[in-house]
Amino acid sequence: MNCIQAFLAVAFNAALIAVVAGDGSPTCSWQNCPQTNSDQINVHMICHTHDDMGWLKTVDQYYFGAAKEITHVGVQYILSTVVQELIKNPNRRFSYCETGFFWRWITHQTDDVKQQVLTLVNNGQLEFIGGGWTQNDEAATHYITIIDQMTLGLSKLNQLYGECGKPKVAWQIDPFGHSREQASLFSQMGYDALFFARTHYLDKTARLQNKSIEFLWNTSDDLKTNLLTGSFYMDSYNPPPFFCFDEQCDDDPIIDDPTMEGYNVDQKAKELFDFITDQAAHQRTNHLMTLMGSDFQYTNAEMWFSNLDKIMNYMQKNQSMTKINLIYSTPSCYVQSLKAANVALATKTDDFFPYAWPGPHNYWTGYFTSRPALKFFIRQSSGLLQVCKQLNTMANLGSSDYDQLDIFRKAVALAQHHDAVTGTAKQAVTYDYAKRLYQGWMQCQQVLNDALAVLVPKGSSAPVPAQKFCSLSNVTYCDVTNTTNTFTVTVFNSQAKPITTMIRVPYYGSTPPNVKDPNGAAVAAQLVKTFAPAYQLQAYLPVVAPNELVIPVNVGALGFATYFVSDQASDQSDHSEDKPEEKTAPASEPQTKTQVVLQNELIQLTFGDNGLLSQYTDLKKQLTVPLSQEILYYQGMGVGDPDRQPSGAYIFRPNGTSAYRMFSNQVTIEMITGPVVSEVRQTFSPWASQVIRLYSNKSYVEFEWTVGPIPSDDYVTKEVISRFTSNIASAQTFYTDANGRQIMKRTRNYAPMYNYVNSEPVAGNYYPVNSRIYINDGNLQMTVLNDRSQGGSSLVDGQIELMVHRRCFYDDHYGVDEPLNEPGIDGRGLVARGRHWLVLATPAESPAIHRQLAFDLFHSPVLTFAPLSMSVAQYQAAFTTQFSGLQNPLPANVHLLSLEQWDSGSNLLRLEHPFQTNEDASLSQPVTVHIQNLFKTISVSSVSELMLGANRDVSSSGSFDVALNPMQIRTFKIVTAALTSSPTIPPVQTTTLLSNNTQAVPSTSPTVTSMTTITTPTTTTTTTTTTTATTTQSSAALSTIQSTSLSFVFIAVGCIAARLFRI
Repeated sequence: MNCIQAFLAVAFNAALIAVVAGDGSPTCSWQNCPQTNSDQINVHMICHTHDDMGWLKTVDQYYFGAAKEITHVGVQYILSTVVQELIKNPNRRFSYCETGFFWRWITHQTDDVKQQVLTLVNNGQLEFIGGGWTQNDEAATHYITIIDQMTLGLSKLNQLYGECGKPKVAWQIDPFGHSREQASLFSQMGYDALFFARTHYLDKTARLQNKSIEFLWNTSDDLKTNLLTGSFYMDSYNPPPFFCFDEQCDDDPIIDDPTMEGYNVDQKAKELFDFITDQAAHQRTNHLMTLMGSDFQYTNAEMWFSNLDKIMNYMQKNQSMTKINLIYSTPSCYVQSLKAANVALATKTDDFFPYAWPGPHNYWTGYFTSRPALKFFIRQSSGLLQVCKQLNTMANLGSSDYDQLDIFRKAVALAQHHDAVTGTAKQAVTYDYAKRLYQGWMQCQQVLNDALAVLVPKGSSAPVPAQKFCSLSNVTYCDVTNTTNTFTVTVFNSQAKPITTMIRVPYYGSTPPNVKDPNGAAVAAQLVKTFAPAYQLQAYLPVVAPNELVIPVNVGALGFATYFVSDQASDQSDHSEDKPEEKTAPASEPQTKTQVVLQNELIQLTFGDNGLLSQYTDLKKQLTVPLSQEILYYQGMGVGDPDRQPSGAYIFRPNGTSAYRMFSNQVTIEMITGPVVSEVRQTFSPWASQVIRLYSNKSYVEFEWTVGPIPSDDYVTKEVISRFTSNIASAQTFYTDANGRQIMKRTRNYAPMYNYVNSEPVAGNYYPVNSRIYINDGNLQMTVLNDRSQGGSSLVDGQIELMVHRRCFYDDHYGVDEPLNEPGIDGRGLVARGRHWLVLATPAESPAIHRQLAFDLFHSPVLTFAPLSMSVAQYQAAFTTQFSGLQNPLPANVHLLSLEQWDSGSNLLRLEHPFQTNEDASLSQPVTVHIQNLFKTISVSSVSELMLGANRDVSSSGSFDVALNPMQIRTFKIVTAALTSSPTIPPVQTTTLLSNNTQAVPSTSPTVTSMTTITTPTTTTTTTTTTTATTTQSSAALSTIQSTSLSFVFIAVGCIAARLFRI
């Protein structure tokens, strides 16, 4: 810092004494808004930068400004120069969104810079918007992970800046479509408004015509919440044309000296005046939001602010332009002005999918499925994170484990970015996302072992066996079971209810092993020959186990159970002689057949002569219905079409409406039967196969598909689907979930806001499916659940299809600048594997079933392995073999959403009512839970309620009895009397500085006058008459089934480990 900068900094800090309130508390941006005038058009100029946390470059490259051959931007320079420019002029303002970048930057600053930033935040010049760790996608994300990533970012801001670190405006300016559930979550977090840029081109046209780009969004039929929402005037979040004053732009600077050649301020002012006048004609108030910034802009903030200062000064002095009042503002100040205008706004109840822009053939529905391996890895990581957070809490681990877990939290949060989970980043960046997740898994593995070291010893001096994840079990490989046939497998259940399920373990022995449960009782397991299509698993064949061991397991709520596997020759345990010993069924040999009937106790499936499923029978109801399923593919449009819009990472554009078969006359079929699982194995082509399974006593059908490597020799884009066909009269209607939570009704070839144009009959009817899609009529409902986000639709009555994989050979021209052509482990192309669960039931029965099954998939049991070096009896004597963290059971209609360490002496708890109103006669009723004695290892001494983002207090009684209404989530900080050494969240390196300031932060948010037509999210607990639900789980709520074992594929790109098979 030179002497002039130092002088300005001192003068700036001194001048702020007049701005900060007399009691020493900060005046946040929304308490210090610029002056507006009722007789002018007030243009709120929002200076901002949109900083993708990975896209064309990795998050590190973007932060440091590396890889300049891709783009010359560096986030650290943006933040540093913005701060210095704000210091120069107290009228200037800036809004920032990405907490992940900001946290990295602020922790590396000097104490002087930290103090300057604190002052800028406290006087309202720097406003945080959004506030999540990243700006998450809204189509491919699950609500649990959205909440987690928002909580992570908001907690960091709250820790740094107290009241001024609690954003009031949600800022989703770049995601490619917007979900109703995302808006509902923002409402529950206490946001005043939501803004975004991208809407369907016909939707935008209609809104401009009827002046409704700002509207009230009814975000939940159950919670009755409205959220003030705005889409930007332009189709982007860019500045007005010719007003980009960034180093990346070519627009002329403002030259306001009339003696200089190129003087242009008068011309530039006229251009801006005309733009503002046109914008004002399309909005309902005299307040306009105009964005000044874009992707990674303000690397040289002086260029921006000096030019904006000039145009503002000129227009303020020019008599012909006095109807325009240009002001530096922030989104929260704009919202205040909008509410104060008190105009009636249009309303909306649906969502903003699918998104098409800029024209009729540009449907952004391909990214719903793009990079299926990464999508599953992210979903699986989200589930594993819940296990690790719970174990860390129940074992009351220290700060070092918290730090390790924080690495995993940040990796999972980063993966929710709208160019990560979407699959729209470059391949090298995708590897980086996967590498970070893998590093998080290793940290989680250590936390898991540390927790078991606390929870399992019985006083023995024997060391607790180190647990390992089996990283390639999805291709039937496990390094632990490969080296010994005598081992333990520990099954972790993150649901707050017991589960009965099946697990699949790679097994290298040639004879059926003995399997014992946590009590030492024999388990009737089944040995199954591995299904390993040679062409698809070519890279793995040398290590693939010849068999899979399918084990029925029972695991307690929030608990774990250890099972023992040993070959019969090495088994040293004593066998009971008072009853027959349960034995593992020998490996079933696949039988090649053309006509097959597959069944368990509840379901019978019939296959036709062509090898495809043809009929479904409910054995209990004696109901038989036609049902078929097969794997097909669309051919994607290439670059030769007249509109030059091919399928790519973002865009789905098939070449016509037909999906093609991969076989001519008959699918190759094999059948395996057994007491635990029976399955039919289908081979559609060398690169597409499937296993259809019925597990014992399970009322759904599992379809495990394996697709890839998709052929590249013909250079034709192929987009692969799984299609289910029934005789259900679905009347052009189908239903998809919103981020895994509320259900959205979809009508084929229809849009409520505008006149639908059927320009893309397939892509235009595709919607994001995060957990389930279903069709029904008055008698029957067909529901298909998926294990990751995918695109799906019902293009014909009675039909459901889900896109499982895609390989595109052309870039779709939306910035990523490379085709979606994943190389896979061996360069031949990505091989992906996943599961669909199909349920046929009445419409009345279905919600209880699919709600629970969706939780079973998200919370798939986590498996760890360890060699067994002692007898089962010795192990049982030394270690606890089964554990449940729940003291009292939860009602069937309550889901434990979060349990994690929060701050010193307290934990964070979220409870959720997962049913919608009138969805189920019993389970949709209100319910009450007593939480004081809910947990075994956590003694709750007091409770305080927070809003969903855990950064705002809620006025409540502090009662231990928690009432939940349909779709309600309640968040609590529970003070734990038993905790004596709880970890403290690691502070930024300004502990003294921040603590001195935050002591004066008000305990409640300032009151903002609301527009009378807006229902603002309430911060008080609604009193509702409730009934305590029975603790007996509904028989319709099905228990979990076999979890996909933890799996990665390591790509040898330097040291990068990336999971790319069946993810």
